[in-house]
Formats: sequence, structure tokens, C-alpha cells
Amino acid sequence: MNDKLKGLVLGLSIGVMMTGSIAYASGTQIEVYFKNIKYMFDGQQKKPADDSFIYNGTTYVPLRFVSEALGKEVTWDGDNETIYVGRKVDLSSIVAVYKDGQVTLGDFEKYMNIISLLNQQDISANADINYKTSLLKQFVASKILYGRMTSEDKELLPKAVTKQFNSLKGYIEEISGDQGSAAFLAKLNLTEEDLRDYLDNVIGSQKALAVPAKVMYDKEVSNNNTDYIAASVSHILINFRDEQGATRPAEEVDKKVKEVQEKLKGGADFAAVAREYSEDEGSKSNGGYYENAAVSEWVPEFKKAAIELPVKTISEPVKTQFGYHIMRVESRGYTPYVQAPDSIKKRLINSSFQQFSTNELPGLIESIDLTK
Repeated sequence: MNDKLKGLVLGLSIGVMMTGSIAYASGTQIEVYFKNIKYMFDGQQKKPADDSFIYNGTTYVPLRFVSEALGKEVTWDGDNETIYVGRKVDLSSIVAVYKDGQVTLGDFEKYMNIISLLNQQDISANADINYKTSLLKQFVASKILYGRMTSEDKELLPKAVTKQFNSLKGYIEEISGDQGSAAFLAKLNLTEEDLRDYLDNVIGSQKALAVPAKVMYDKEVSNNNTDYIAASVSHILINFRDEQGATRPAEEVDKKVKEVQEKLKGGADFAAVAREYSEDEGSKSNGGYYENAAVSEWVPEFKKAAIELPVKTISEPVKTQFGYHIMRVESRGYTPYVQAPDSIKKRLINSSFQQFSTNELPGLIESIDLTK
């Protein structure tokens, strides 16, 4: 007996329920300790109606007491021999039916959990029904589009999924800390295989959307839409502000700009001068070089110069909201869709998805029911 426990030791025969029959572990006894334990929930003390006890270093408390203290309803389903804490849901129930397919509640909840993970936001069971309906339609749309992939895209898909999965896994390992990625995902009712399935579906649907995206791209190029020009540009930025964010005197800015111009006119290597003088941290280490970028990504003054400046010619200072830029366009023009900057392809794929969701999707969805 351990006096420190200040409890009562009881000898109990063990009753074991197995496949509907009762078996007894003959002569077996266990020692349990009843203690006057206080249970605090968010600063409020609550007492169980039935006794709790300690056995082998573990405290056993009635499940109903803990659940109801946390505001969770407890129900028993005798047909399925299942205890439900909180929502009583059937994950196999159908929440959406569309042409040639359907979505179960379990699949949709995994999808929402992954969206929560990637967006770092909680999509709870009580989230706005309109928002959840929108997500469900998005999920259905991706599944329909997935089925429209070409045979060539299907062959390339596994490699693309593995590449993205490795990046995602690294991110999850980083945010999961000491608990490990598997334990972290388990708290979200997810596994690594669920992440792979999600990426497979998303990347597959994007590959299918590339077909209408290319049609849109070719049309804009034929119309000479300058937003679709791709350019490789080297530049040196002299910022209007110092490292602390304070505005620099105009004389100081002008002096640096002139130093840069004199070095370049003297035949200095552009990349070397950029690494020495440029205050654009995004390109300084790369000699001020931006490769195959959409000119539409840049501020108006920089975009205009990137379109109009003769190739391989060093510009006069170009003033933008950031400061003065000394630029040199290395190459410029319209490229085939497959070589277009990622930002252009992403924009067109998003536009194609919106058109599909507006024009086609409503006629392909037969029913949606999120009341389950």
C-alpha cells in the first residue's frame, strides 16, 4: 500500500467481453486507487457523476463526463457498436453527385482539412454553409477536369506529383516540429497518402486546363497583347530609401546613379556592377538578372522600358516608385505557350477554371447535400 496515494485499494475480478460472450480471467485481480481528484475545464471545476480511478499510472474518467464538460454530445450506436463524441456523421454518406461520379463526406472532409493546412486556416464543421458549398463545387470541378487529361499528361503526372509532394513534405516537417510529420497530420485526420491524392487531383486538373489556356494564350499573342511578352532583363536599382526605410537625400541617390553609369560606360561587366551596387535583393546576387519574366508583372515604368528599350542596350536611369533602374534587355518576345513564364500560364489556367466553373460545371452537378 502506498500511503501517499491516500486512496482505497480494491481487488476486482476482470470481466472480458469477447464476440458477445463473457469470459473471466480466473483468479486475476487488479489494484485501482480512488482519489479525490479535481477536474478543471477552462478554469471551471466540474465533477463527474460516477467515480474515476487510477490504474497502473493512468487516470480513468467516464467518457460522457469529459465529453459533456467540453460541450460535446455523446451518443451510442448499438447497430454499429460505435460511440460518437460530438457530431454523429457517416463518412460514407454522399454529399455530391455529378456526371459519372460522386463525393463522399469522408473525401470532402479530407479535402477541407488539406485546404486548412495549406492556407493555415481552420475550416470547422460549423463554417459558413455557402463557403463549404463553394469548396465542394471546387472539389467536384477538379475531379471532372482530372478525367479530361490527355494520355501524354497522364504519363507525366506521377513525376510532377512526386516533385510537389517532396516540397510539401518538407514544409510539413518544418511546421510540425518535434512531434513529427505523421503525428502532425494525424491531428488533422490526414496521412501522407491523402496529400499525394490531393496533389494528384490538383495537378491533373491543371494539366487538363492547360488545353483551353493555350487557346487563350495563342489568341492574345495573335492580337499582339503586350502583357504576354516575355523578357529577360538585367538591372541595377539605386533605392530612394536606405536600409532603415528613411528617404535618402537626392544628392546621395544621384551620386550613386552616376557612379554606376560611369563604370558601365567604361566597359565594366554589368553583372559585376549589379552585384556591387544594386539594392534589389531579389536579383543582386544573380547579377541583377531576371530571366523569362512576364513584362506584365512589373511596375508600369519598368514594363514600358522592358518593351521599348533596344535589346542589349544600356538604358538611361528609369524612375519608378522604388528608385532609379539602370536596365539592359537581354531578350524579348512572344514564346510558344509551353515556354511562357509561369505567371502567365498560372493566370490563364485560373481564368480557364473560372470559365469552366461558370459555364460548364452547373450542368454537370446533379446534387449537393451538406446537411449530413
